[in-house]
Amino acid sequence: MNTPEKLPIINCVVVTYNRLSLLQENILALKQQTFPLHKIFIINNCSTDGTHEFLDSLSNDSQMEIIHLPENKGGAWGFYEGIKQAVLAGCDYVWIMDDDTIPTKNALEELTKGLSLSDRIGFVCSKVIWTDGSLHKMNGPNLVVDHTTQETILKSNMQTSGMVCESCSFVSVLFSSKAVREVGLPIKEFFIWADDLEYTSRIHLHRYDGFYIERSVVVHKTAVNYGPKIQTAPVETAWKFYYHARNMSYINRSRKKNILIYYISLLNRYRIYLHRINKRTDSKENKKKFKDAVKRGCKDAISFKPSIEYLP
Repeated sequence: MNTPEKLPIINCVVVTYNRLSLLQENILALKQQTFPLHKIFIINNCSTDGTHEFLDSLSNDSQMEIIHLPENKGGAWGFYEGIKQAVLAGCDYVWIMDDDTIPTKNALEELTKGLSLSDRIGFVCSKVIWTDGSLHKMNGPNLVVDHTTQETILKSNMQTSGMVCESCSFVSVLFSSKAVREVGLPIKEFFIWADDLEYTSRIHLHRYDGFYIERSVVVHKTAVNYGPKIQTAPVETAWKFYYHARNMSYINRSRKKNILIYYISLLNRYRIYLHRINKRTDSKENKKKFKDAVKRGCKDAISFKPSIEYLP
């Protein structure tokens, strides 16, 4: 008689901030997954919209693990804390996402099928769509193909079992706990943006494999479908490009051994930012908001030296 194959233990991490109705929809979708979750960790980034009280009302649910942070330290700190607590609690894999991510019922089950694609899995990630069914512009993976081929693959709906990728967003990605313990935790000081790129590419650089699983689908319910393109981003997001400039410049510095080459690349990055900002079609005042943000970001990147924390 064959012994049933033991299912991997999977904990989930959701980072939330002031999006109570979406968080409630997210939790419902997690509880309806066709693959069983062990624990669901909700990291509350000091929400002020009733989220704290709602989460406290779930205290009798043994599956839920609620962590209230004393202040909003950004999504990066939330994922750092969540992944740390989820792995320390005991699991084979940890599945992470934002509170505005709504997984389809078999999203996790399809991700687990991708775990058989390699004996050294670092992460597997989902296909992320917007509310109208189109691909979300913010959350495409970096496939190990040229850019044109990647665009063709992502738009063709090929339904392959999995495609190799070097990095992906934190909107529905399943990490191996073994990889987390080896490469360390996400950099909490990033606050927002590029923490996912830095972390998944760090796992890839440690010779772990990453795969994009197209059959695993989640809906990212942002207000609009936009990517971090400074020439078209809404002006109310200008402040975020400070973190984009600082964090991307840090990633570049951490992977360049020659400091002179780094400074040349930093100046070139700033020049590219300005070139793209000048393509904006709005007012000079709006353009200035973006220019000020990236200037500060590039400048602060020089002294930005966060450390990577490892689990015991």
